Amino acid sequence: MKNLIVFLISVLVAFSLQAETVYKKVNPDGSVEFTDTPAQGSKEIKIRKTMTYQAPKLPPVSQPAKKKPDATDRYKIQILMPANDSTVVGPPDVQVSISLQPALRTGEGHRIRYRLIGKEILSESTSVTFKNVYRGTHTISVDVVDKSGSPVSKLATQVFHMKRLHK
Repeated sequence: MKNLIVFLISVLVAFSLQAETVYKKVNPDGSVEFTDTPAQGSKEIKIRKTMTYQAPKLPPVSQPAKKKPDATDRYKIQILMPANDSTVVGPPDVQVSISLQPALRTGEGHRIRYRLIGKEILSESTSVTFKNVYRGTHTISVDVVDKSGSPVSKLATQVFHMKRLHK
């Protein structure tokens, strides 16, 4: 029985969607009745055309252009010493050692720039020593620069803690 009711409602809805003319009738009890067939006392209702929207055509999707190598992608730097988040105990001098790939192009005027506590050392060596480093937490940064001081590598940073012994 339920299936029959659903079927009849579906058929009525399908026919009403196809109808272009709709009639409205107000019954004596005040209820309103809409139908597609004229009846005594019914009025024709004008149905406006539904508004439609035509989306604009989108431009074709293209693959992003290949990223050009960044000028700072020439070298890969890894700080070996002091180890990240390590504690240096002892004398006030701190040795910084790095690994650099590929080898430094000294013929192009490239140098390694080491920075610690506002001090800067430019060197062709992969190991330098900062003298008289005070106790506390410090960040060492290393990059490779050209003749004019512009970076030609990404900046490598590492944190270490200095603990000085008193004599």
